[in-house]
Amino acid sequence: MFDGRYIMWGGEHSLFTRKLQAMLNYLAVDYEFRLKTAESGPMVEGRLGTHFIPGLQTPEGWFIHDSTPIGLMLNAKYPDRPILPSSPVQRIAAHLLEDWADEWFGRYAISSRWCYPENIEHVALGFYANSIGKFFSEGLTVEEQQQALHMIEGVRDNFGLHACANRGCGPDQAAAVRTDFENLMSAVAAHYQQHPFLLGNCASLADFTFAGLFKAHIAADPEPRSWIEGCAPSMLDSMERVFNARSDGGSYAPDDALADTLKPCFEHMRDSYHPFLRVSREALAAGEKWCEVDLGDGPVAMRSLKYSEISRCHIKAEIEALSASDRAAVDAVLGPLGVLDAYLLPGI
Repeated sequence: MFDGRYIMWGGEHSLFTRKLQAMLNYLAVDYEFRLKTAESGPMVEGRLGTHFIPGLQTPEGWFIHDSTPIGLMLNAKYPDRPILPSSPVQRIAAHLLEDWADEWFGRYAISSRWCYPENIEHVALGFYANSIGKFFSEGLTVEEQQQALHMIEGVRDNFGLHACANRGCGPDQAAAVRTDFENLMSAVAAHYQQHPFLLGNCASLADFTFAGLFKAHIAADPEPRSWIEGCAPSMLDSMERVFNARSDGGSYAPDDALADTLKPCFEHMRDSYHPFLRVSREALAAGEKWCEVDLGDGPVAMRSLKYSEISRCHIKAEIEALSASDRAAVDAVLGPLGVLDAYLLPGI
């Protein structure tokens, strides 16, 4: 066990809190899960400099937010249990997979949570429990349950449905989002039935995003759980396994190879998330807050995202920093899949 204890501040129903928790589980570090509550929130936000969760309080007393840089920090701190490959093709693939999962899976999470009234009633109990410092398993009194149902209306109207509108996954797109989710997860299930993790016998950052999505949303909420039980039920066990996995000295796939079963993931990011990256970049360059992306059924309005452009440029820098031989290997494997083009566009 490593010296010192980490404190993870967040919520049980947060994809990125659960992503970070899966990461900490895998690294087998000593940590405590503390809820960001109505009482603790001001202190946590003051230390983090943001209202977003999760936040990680390190043994040194630092407060850090954003699961991706946290993951990069932990990968550097604990090199004996990597969560990012060192070989070029797998390393760039890991960045691409995480960026796609981080930025695109939120559409599945918020649409399934906020576009279905019965699902919202279920979510109310967990949200309220966390807000008053209780984990969901501790239960609520009858009075607290009533307060929860009253509270969730404000959360739905002031946050949930606005978030859906920003990501182009509100009630008008709910059916398309569900179909997209079911098609993707049916393909991903085939990969996880053959491989412990995305890139072999060792986890990488995107594995934790998958696990976080399932722990916070897909397995926890009744609406998306009905989706996965109908299209790819094996994913429930696969993602619970990933969430609880511990690094055991395993290695990534030999010879810097990528499994053929990952092809649907690369095709999906190329045909959905990457078109968004392009139009969001163009909108930001023009000073526009909104953009439109065609996902196959006509244009969908989405908020242009500065963070996506920052992340895109980070991966662009990773690709361009490769040695000539490493870049040639990356271009040879990932180039024909069409998943590098969006990242190689100039910054704005």
